[in-house]
Amino acid sequence: MLKSCKLIFILFLATLALANDDLFEFKNFLVLPVFAYSEETGPIVGAGALIFVSPPAQDGSKAGSNNSTLIMTSFKKQITFVNKHIYEPVDERWNFITHFYLNNWPTQFFGIGNDWDEKKHDVYTSKNIRFDIVLGRELFPKSRFSYGMELDLEYITFDYDEIKNTSLTTELKNSARLGVGYNLTYNSSERNDWPRKGSFVQIRHIYFNAEDNNAQRDFIWKNLDTRIYLPLPFLPEGVLALSSYLEDFDGDVPFDRLAQPDGVGQLRGLKKGYIADKTSWVLQSELRSHLFWRCKGTLFYELAKVGNGFKELNNNKWHESIGMGGRFMVNKESKTHIRGDIALINKKDFGMAIKINEAF
Repeated sequence: MLKSCKLIFILFLATLALANDDLFEFKNFLVLPVFAYSEETGPIVGAGALIFVSPPAQDGSKAGSNNSTLIMTSFKKQITFVNKHIYEPVDERWNFITHFYLNNWPTQFFGIGNDWDEKKHDVYTSKNIRFDIVLGRELFPKSRFSYGMELDLEYITFDYDEIKNTSLTTELKNSARLGVGYNLTYNSSERNDWPRKGSFVQIRHIYFNAEDNNAQRDFIWKNLDTRIYLPLPFLPEGVLALSSYLEDFDGDVPFDRLAQPDGVGQLRGLKKGYIADKTSWVLQSELRSHLFWRCKGTLFYELAKVGNGFKELNNNKWHESIGMGGRFMVNKESKTHIRGDIALINKKDFGMAIKINEAF
């Protein structure tokens, strides 16, 4: 989910790897075929490339620079192209992250609210082009505090197939959106894919102006992202990771932008769109440990709920995801991992999430 574009599963030749560990140390780049699966898409296939432009800081204080590109398609005719560039050199105070998306995405809308009926949904297809950039600067050299600006540009169109089971209407045909905002961040955690210590707190606030079918729409997105990483010396490379992710919309938010756990990094194993509303809160805990060679394992427990504002959110019930996962490290410097997670949702439904990089 997150358009399912980041879900990646790679079949490695373990016997060759055990004979020569360097086969799996992609210091500069890797180009790989991709097989993926999500509850939203089913099986998807494609190809991806990851280029490491500059290495991270040895103490984990800077992430370095890299560029990743991915193109994928599912058997449900969902097609996505994503390019992500991270620029955080060791000797600079400035940093930025850019995303460029192209999508043709048939999917389902399950309505608005904290409960769902998987048999009650509408079907539509969105086609969009989207570009966003997050620009940041340290408050002063080697500071843990930073501030930044954000820009989000999107043009999206909608085609409706089956519209009769939810509150979804066919009124929204196309939308041109411009979002401008800021972020404030405290980050003492390691900037890699297996942080073992420190904390991260970020506030984001973005104002959107949209032109829908030649009519104006305004909405505001607010986000508070908090993470803590506690080292566990009794486990090899052990860490207890904790996270709270709260997002809230004000104004006339379009149905495709509603707050919701994505089922891949949040409430893993849930089908995206099952719960969606103006406000969403996700709590996560994960126990991580090295197993052998480049393989690692995790146990996790997550809670999530949505509501129409904070008052309704407070009264709504929590949904839970409990499960375990495996990790394979493809780059030692950045500690880049490929992960696969299997989870039990609300003690009755199994789901799966496969992705590059940790959930949080």
